[in-house]
Amino acid sequence: MRRVPKGTFEGLSSFEALWSAWQACRRGKRRWPTLAAFDLDADLTLLRLHRALAEDRYAPSPYRISLVRDPKIRLVAAPAVVDRVVQRALIDCIGPVYERSFIDQSYAVGSGRGPHRAALAFLAGMRRYPLRMHLDVRHYFASIDHGVLLGLFGLRLRDRRTLALIEQLLDAGGAVYRHPLARVALGAGHPPAEGRGLPLGGYLSHWSGGFYMDGLDHFIKRELKIPGYLRYMDDFVLFGEREAVLCEAAERIGDWLTSQRRLVLKEPDARPVSNRRPAVFLGFRLSRAGIGAGPKARARLRRRLRRLASGDSEHLARSLQSYRGMWRALGGK
Repeated sequence: MRRVPKGTFEGLSSFEALWSAWQACRRGKRRWPTLAAFDLDADLTLLRLHRALAEDRYAPSPYRISLVRDPKIRLVAAPAVVDRVVQRALIDCIGPVYERSFIDQSYAVGSGRGPHRAALAFLAGMRRYPLRMHLDVRHYFASIDHGVLLGLFGLRLRDRRTLALIEQLLDAGGAVYRHPLARVALGAGHPPAEGRGLPLGGYLSHWSGGFYMDGLDHFIKRELKIPGYLRYMDDFVLFGEREAVLCEAAERIGDWLTSQRRLVLKEPDARPVSNRRPAVFLGFRLSRAGIGAGPKARARLRRRLRRLASGDSEHLARSLQSYRGMWRALGGK
């Protein structure tokens, strides 16, 4: 098993690594007010951050928390810019070592992956197999166990200062779910226990959300030997030819998630469906005929078109440009 090299903390906390992480954080977002303000004194701020990390004085700031309805209510947490830089430097340093073990059917994190590639793989599975079974995890990010996640990091990481930094960042993220708005998003009956939960926001949360289920990918492909499979974060799809095989696999997957990751399937009694039926996956509407915009994307476009009537033409132009780029990425015209 390839391990993270020694001196990890010294490398990720160096001024050069922090500056590189800052450049990546602001790429394409330089007009955002918080990033523009940070950019005014970025060199001095990053130098102070470097010294704070080197002297073990760094402490993450509280997340900026809000609720978003799209269409269901989601709890979104934005880390401070300094904390984004630290998270980006951390993942840039250690992430590639872990990503070498990611299978090709995992699309959440890593170079050459992403939701567009996942949607194209879904379409290929629909066209190749007669049946599919779409599964996901109940309250996934709120249910991720910090102890389990730290154990997964520790399999390849021996640098105690880096592990302590990861634990510190996880604790700060878990505090998001003790905010009063978390009860609104999750409901009074589903607050995560102490030592659980990654916020929806931040590089570490997104990357760790993909990494946490890497073991499931290998279990499905190596032990269950499901012929068609793909995963994007906690959304995963099994493709096959026999309903009984897919149902048995789903049962074993539920057992594995409970015993190995302390997670629960959202619909443990889900049944396979025919690939002749269209599907909605990651915001796309897919059928054997091709890919189109899903209900959410169409609703967002309608809202943005209505804004044109109020004179916000610049916002509409940016939106249309983003949609055009999305369809080009999927092979559209």
